[in-house]
Amino acid sequence: MELTVRNWGKTKFNEIVKLYTLKNNFLEVEILNYGGIIRKISFPDKNGKVENIVLNLDSISDYEERSPYFGAVVGRNAGRISNAELKIKDTIYKLNANSGKNNIHGGINNFSHKIWNAEEIKGNDFIGIELTLNSPHLEEGFPGNISVTVRYILKNDELSLEYSGITDRETYMNLTNHSYFNLSGDFKRDIRDEYLKLDSDAFIAVDEFTLPVKISETHNTPFDFHEFSLLKTSLDSEYPQIKIVNHGLDHPFILNQNRDIPAAQLKDDISGRMLKVFTDQPAVVIYTGNYLHEIGKLSDGSDCKKHMGICFETQDYPNVLSFLPEKGNIYTPSNSYSQKTIFKFLINKN
Repeated sequence: MELTVRNWGKTKFNEIVKLYTLKNNFLEVEILNYGGIIRKISFPDKNGKVENIVLNLDSISDYEERSPYFGAVVGRNAGRISNAELKIKDTIYKLNANSGKNNIHGGINNFSHKIWNAEEIKGNDFIGIELTLNSPHLEEGFPGNISVTVRYILKNDELSLEYSGITDRETYMNLTNHSYFNLSGDFKRDIRDEYLKLDSDAFIAVDEFTLPVKISETHNTPFDFHEFSLLKTSLDSEYPQIKIVNHGLDHPFILNQNRDIPAAQLKDDISGRMLKVFTDQPAVVIYTGNYLHEIGKLSDGSDCKKHMGICFETQDYPNVLSFLPEKGNIYTPSNSYSQKTIFKFLINKN
């Protein structure tokens, strides 16, 4: 196992960006202290060729100026909050609106744009880094002085993401990682010929602003991924909920409660690569990069295309304090936030 660090440029505010590389006999992962970004995850295909399987950009200025949250930690809240209003008991907090009249991914100066403090961590059979960030009361409109920690742990064929957060007053937290996976390796193909499987019987339908409106059954819809299903079959559907997000998925799926089996699985038969996602969260937003053709070039100089990556945004129910207030968790000094997600990488050599 090997853990190295090097400078990776400076932000527009002259802050030093560091790149941490975690490496074992199977996986190599690059993480930036800017935004907690997972910049690379490299592992072999069925023929032994090691390639990167997450979308990335070439420089820190690219991440600052045109990244659609590639690989980043987003917070204080993942997803959209309607009317940029957060209601906690009888108090309404007005948040910064950065998606029309709504708040998305924590606001304008959200966690994906922050320099995090980083500490190396090592054990007998793992290596990792621990990132910490303090966010003051009413930053982006959210209540509470909070301290957030994200631990990236590399062990064998797994990358674990462990989140925690403490606050000095009542608040809401809901963090996720926004990596875009593409198992073809080094962006050779889009994800349309990859196969998706989800442990979910229900998805949340959205409106034209991608706000949740209704819990719907997946059965007999393009959202039924009980078995491995070819992504392009769903992405090319004329089903209204596919069309409303520019012919793709950008929807929360409500996960079943068996945490011993993967919440989500993705496989690419051509490369033989496979990803399994485990989480303790109640939902996962599946986003298939329906607007990636608008962001320009990737790190290798190729043009990013629509459906070039797929996100597994493990998280709370979206817009929960408005959409499903009975399921919302309010965090207090005596009730801290936590979340854990594991990405497990495999090779099918058949």
